[in-house]
Amino acid sequence: MSATELEPLIQSDKQNSEKSLSLKERLKKWRETPMVERKIPVNSHPAPPPPNVKDYPQNVIRNQKYTLWSFLPVTLYEQFKSFINFYYLILTLSQFIPVLKVGPIFTYAAPLAFVVGLSIVMEGYLDVRRMLRDRDVNHEVYKRVTKKGLVDIKAADIKVGHFIQVETDRRIPADMLLIQSSSETGASFVRTDQLDGETDWKLRLAVQSTQKLSRDELFTMAAEVYAEAPKKDIYDFIGTFTTKHPHNVESLNLENTLWSSTVLASDTIIGLVMYTGKETRSVLNTSTPATKVGILDTEINR
Repeated sequence: MSATELEPLIQSDKQNSEKSLSLKERLKKWRETPMVERKIPVNSHPAPPPPNVKDYPQNVIRNQKYTLWSFLPVTLYEQFKSFINFYYLILTLSQFIPVLKVGPIFTYAAPLAFVVGLSIVMEGYLDVRRMLRDRDVNHEVYKRVTKKGLVDIKAADIKVGHFIQVETDRRIPADMLLIQSSSETGASFVRTDQLDGETDWKLRLAVQSTQKLSRDELFTMAAEVYAEAPKKDIYDFIGTFTTKHPHNVESLNLENTLWSSTVLASDTIIGLVMYTGKETRSVLNTSTPATKVGILDTEINR
């Protein structure tokens, strides 16, 4: 199918996605940089963004819940959102009024400060652990395929359009199109349990137009990949691979893709990066870490 024939399918998919969004998700989508479809030259150079987009997002993972400036205000709000903590806060403040005072202020303030302080320290500890895990993932070193050979590159520096080589048992660093596999058939397998919870291996197929090419031919071919706008659906993908000399259009689907945070289970592959950072399927399906609340607090807050 050509890109023109695929256009009605893409527009229909966009309309269905927008209808399913809640008001909160629509507001968030309105504030963020628009995620758009793209055409990526097959040459390992960073792909230029579309005219209405300043640049593609940086390929970083950030699971932190707080920033340095938002930590204290947000954690205090989360603590006193609980009815019990708020009740004891009002009770403690009432002891500053002489008419209502029934005992030493310390006996009211100390237990409240201890409970709230301990909860805030725990939130900070968990957020630091998330930050350290993110740092390890973002600084993980991969191999970028260039005309001069393999070059080390950090995951955070990977850009749309790069050729990235991934070995067996390595995490896929970004959403990529499988263009070559060390398997003669072009078939490789990935483990997707970190993305969808399924433990069985998934079959992925290299693009037929590039699987048999040598390294030099890969860089000299005149070709372009059309990829739809980023979306949350991990079981669907629409795209085309177009070669200019000779002209040929090859349809792409889910079996040609390698989603970020999955693990390559077999062979060594070369992938063309299509989506990075917050536009990857794994990030789009990640929710903000929730504050831990006890069962009793949950029941009382109802």
